[in-house]
Amino acid sequence: MSNTILEVQGLCKYFGGVKAVDGINLKIPKNAIQTIIGPNGAGKSTTLNLLSGTYFPTHGKVTYNQADVTDLKLHQRVHLGMARTFQKIRLFKQLSVLENVIAGFHIHHQIPAWQYLIPAGAFRKNRSDCQNEAMALLEFLGLSDKANDRAGSLPYGTQRLLEIARSLATRPKLFMLDEPAAGLNDTEVQFLMGRLKDLQNQGMTIVLVEHNMKLVMNVADEIFVMDHGEYLFDGKPNEVQSNPKVIAAYLGADGVQQ
Repeated sequence: MSNTILEVQGLCKYFGGVKAVDGINLKIPKNAIQTIIGPNGAGKSTTLNLLSGTYFPTHGKVTYNQADVTDLKLHQRVHLGMARTFQKIRLFKQLSVLENVIAGFHIHHQIPAWQYLIPAGAFRKNRSDCQNEAMALLEFLGLSDKANDRAGSLPYGTQRLLEIARSLATRPKLFMLDEPAAGLNDTEVQFLMGRLKDLQNQGMTIVLVEHNMKLVMNVADEIFVMDHGEYLFDGKPNEVQSNPKVIAAYLGADGVQQ
């Protein structure tokens, strides 16, 4: 059995003459926290879009649990245990916090279609199970007291945590997050660090695209650095922090303080 959960080979994405991602190779071990960093325009979010099935590559191959998923769409990958959050929050803002999380369970529903019209025992039990599990996720992310609030009324940072809860409702084995710390204050970032480590301890693999270097340096097992759509460097946090190429391209002359 391979210890690699996700592998990309020769991954490229071109938009006309622009090479947003060009020749990326990456192996992600099971149960690791893999981060992807780089300056603005480095191709990080595009890479995550390719890994998740939001985009299809111009060239290259994406393998998940030794199966070729290159041509599978996002919703098909979700059924395999791959989930993601987006840089731009995509909540159902008129629904309640609880209803947003319950919506994430739809891929696990095994209810006959007619029971949506005439609710019976299986429908009621499924709805109750979803509510209980959704409340557990809200508790995990510190949102249980906001369960009945309208999602669109929440502060921006809290909406980010809600999007994480909704994505977790799909029960992913591989969880990809795009800038989850954006809009969070220092206390919320510290809380997020703990939750990511908890998910890892539960056996989840995490791929994190992030600019908040305090978060990256404190949770990452491996850091993959991109610049202008290409590979620049990869290694442990301390190796990345002291690498001259990374410092010149992104971190700044003094590196990053943990």
